[in-house]
Amino acid sequence: MKFIKQYWLVFSIFLLVTLLVLVRTFNQKSFRYDAVKRAAPSALGSNIMTEDQVGTLNGEKLIIALGNNETVSNRFQKITLRMETESVLERANLNLLRRNKGTIILYSDESSVSAKVWMVLSEMGLKNVFILLPENRSIQPV
Repeated sequence: MKFIKQYWLVFSIFLLVTLLVLVRTFNQKSFRYDAVKRAAPSALGSNIMTEDQVGTLNGEKLIIALGNNETVSNRFQKITLRMETESVLERANLNLLRRNKGTIILYSDESSVSAKVWMVLSEMGLKNVFILLPENRSIQPV
Protein backbone atom coordinates (compact mmCIF):
# COMPACT_ATOMS: atom_id res chain seq x y z
CA MET A 1 0.00 0.00 0.00
CA LYS A 2 2.89 2.35 0.74
CA PHE A 3 4.21 1.69 -2.76
CA ILE A 4 0.93 2.84 -4.35
CA LYS A 5 0.82 5.98 -2.21
CA GLN A 6 4.33 6.93 -3.31
CA TYR A 7 3.66 6.45 -7.01
CA TRP A 8 0.00 7.44 -7.36
CA LEU A 9 0.79 10.13 -9.93
CA VAL A 10 2.75 7.74 -12.14
CA PHE A 11 -0.05 5.18 -11.95
CA SER A 12 -2.66 7.82 -12.78
CA ILE A 13 -0.77 8.98 -15.86
CA PHE A 14 -0.20 5.39 -16.95
CA LEU A 15 -3.91 4.59 -16.62
CA LEU A 16 -4.90 7.73 -18.52
CA VAL A 17 -2.53 6.95 -21.39
CA THR A 18 -3.72 3.33 -21.47
CA LEU A 19 -7.33 4.49 -21.60
CA LEU A 20 -6.60 6.89 -24.47
CA VAL A 21 -4.81 4.16 -26.41
CA LEU A 22 -7.78 1.84 -25.96
CA VAL A 23 -10.23 4.54 -27.05
CA ARG A 24 -8.10 5.25 -30.12
CA THR A 25 -7.84 1.55 -30.95
CA PHE A 26 -11.53 0.71 -30.70
CA ASN A 27 -13.12 3.97 -31.83
CA GLN A 28 -11.90 4.93 -35.30
CA LYS A 29 -13.79 8.25 -35.32
CA SER A 30 -11.81 9.74 -32.42
CA PHE A 31 -8.45 11.37 -33.12
CA ARG A 32 -9.20 11.14 -36.80
CA TYR A 33 -6.89 12.72 -39.36
CA ASP A 34 -9.18 14.68 -41.68
CA ALA A 35 -6.87 16.17 -44.30
CA VAL A 36 -8.69 14.27 -47.03
CA LYS A 37 -12.00 15.81 -45.96
CA ARG A 38 -10.51 19.30 -45.82
CA ALA A 39 -8.87 18.94 -49.25
CA ALA A 40 -12.01 17.61 -50.96
CA PRO A 41 -13.24 21.05 -52.18
CA SER A 42 -9.90 21.54 -53.91
CA ALA A 43 -10.13 18.20 -55.71
CA LEU A 44 -13.73 18.88 -56.73
CA GLY A 45 -13.05 22.48 -57.74
CA SER A 46 -15.80 23.78 -55.46
CA ASN A 47 -13.41 26.23 -53.78
CA ILE A 48 -12.86 28.22 -56.98
CA MET A 49 -14.82 31.36 -57.89
CA THR A 50 -14.97 33.84 -60.72
CA GLU A 51 -15.58 37.58 -60.35
CA ASP A 52 -19.19 37.09 -61.44
CA GLN A 53 -19.76 34.54 -58.67
CA VAL A 54 -18.23 36.89 -56.10
CA GLY A 55 -20.67 39.59 -57.17
CA THR A 56 -23.65 37.30 -56.61
CA LEU A 57 -22.57 36.18 -53.12
CA ASN A 58 -24.83 37.31 -50.30
CA GLY A 59 -23.49 38.47 -46.97
CA GLU A 60 -20.15 39.78 -45.87
CA LYS A 61 -17.16 39.22 -48.18
CA LEU A 62 -13.46 39.80 -47.65
CA ILE A 63 -11.00 39.53 -50.53
CA ILE A 64 -7.38 38.96 -49.56
CA ALA A 65 -5.04 40.12 -52.33
CA LEU A 66 -1.84 38.14 -51.81
CA GLY A 67 1.42 39.89 -52.68
CA ASN A 68 2.06 43.28 -54.27
CA ASN A 69 1.30 42.90 -57.98
CA GLU A 70 -2.30 41.79 -57.78
CA THR A 71 -5.00 43.74 -59.54
CA VAL A 72 -8.48 43.03 -58.26
CA SER A 73 -11.43 44.44 -60.16
CA ASN A 74 -12.35 48.01 -59.21
CA ARG A 75 -15.80 46.94 -58.08
CA PHE A 76 -14.21 44.93 -55.23
CA GLN A 77 -11.76 47.58 -53.96
CA LYS A 78 -13.85 48.35 -50.84
CA ILE A 79 -13.75 44.74 -49.62
CA THR A 80 -10.14 44.03 -50.60
CA LEU A 81 -7.30 43.76 -48.12
CA ARG A 82 -3.72 43.44 -49.37
CA MET A 83 -1.52 41.00 -47.51
CA GLU A 84 1.87 39.45 -48.15
CA THR A 85 1.70 35.70 -48.61
CA GLU A 86 4.21 35.10 -45.84
CA SER A 87 2.26 37.24 -43.38
CA VAL A 88 -1.06 35.40 -43.62
CA LEU A 89 -0.19 33.22 -40.63
CA GLU A 90 0.94 36.07 -38.40
CA ARG A 91 -1.19 36.31 -35.27
CA ALA A 92 -2.87 39.62 -36.15
CA ASN A 93 -3.76 38.55 -39.69
CA LEU A 94 -4.94 35.12 -38.62
CA ASN A 95 -7.15 36.68 -35.92
CA LEU A 96 -8.60 39.02 -38.54
CA LEU A 97 -9.46 36.06 -40.78
CA ARG A 98 -10.98 34.06 -37.93
CA ARG A 99 -13.13 36.99 -36.78
CA ASN A 100 -14.53 37.47 -40.27
CA LYS A 101 -18.15 36.27 -40.29
CA GLY A 102 -18.55 36.00 -44.05
CA THR A 103 -16.74 34.54 -47.02
CA ILE A 104 -12.97 34.88 -47.39
CA ILE A 105 -11.76 35.02 -50.98
CA LEU A 106 -8.06 34.66 -51.81
CA TYR A 107 -6.65 36.32 -54.90
CA SER A 108 -3.24 36.19 -56.50
CA ASP A 109 -1.99 36.59 -60.07
CA GLU A 110 -0.60 33.07 -59.64
CA SER A 111 -3.32 30.56 -58.86
CA SER A 112 -0.83 28.26 -57.15
CA VAL A 113 -0.12 30.88 -54.47
CA SER A 114 -3.82 31.21 -53.66
CA ALA A 115 -4.18 27.42 -53.64
CA LYS A 116 -1.33 27.02 -51.16
CA VAL A 117 -2.73 29.64 -48.79
CA TRP A 118 -6.22 28.13 -49.16
CA MET A 119 -4.93 24.70 -48.17
CA VAL A 120 -3.15 26.03 -45.09
CA LEU A 121 -6.18 28.02 -43.95
CA SER A 122 -8.57 25.13 -44.52
CA GLU A 123 -6.28 22.79 -42.57
CA MET A 124 -6.39 25.32 -39.74
CA GLY A 125 -10.17 24.97 -39.68
CA LEU A 126 -11.28 28.15 -41.45
CA LYS A 127 -14.47 27.67 -43.43
CA ASN A 128 -15.95 29.59 -46.34
CA VAL A 129 -12.54 30.21 -47.90
CA PHE A 130 -12.45 30.39 -51.70
CA ILE A 131 -9.99 31.17 -54.48
CA LEU A 132 -10.74 33.95 -56.96
CA LEU A 133 -9.42 33.13 -60.39
CA PRO A 134 -7.39 35.78 -62.20
CA GLU A 135 -9.17 37.07 -65.30
CA ASN A 136 -8.96 34.91 -68.43
CA ARG A 137 -7.81 31.82 -66.54
CA SER A 138 -9.48 28.58 -65.71
CA ILE A 139 -8.48 25.72 -63.48
CA GLN A 140 -9.65 22.21 -64.11
CA PRO A 141 -10.25 20.09 -61.01
CA VAL A 142 -8.04 17.03 -60.66
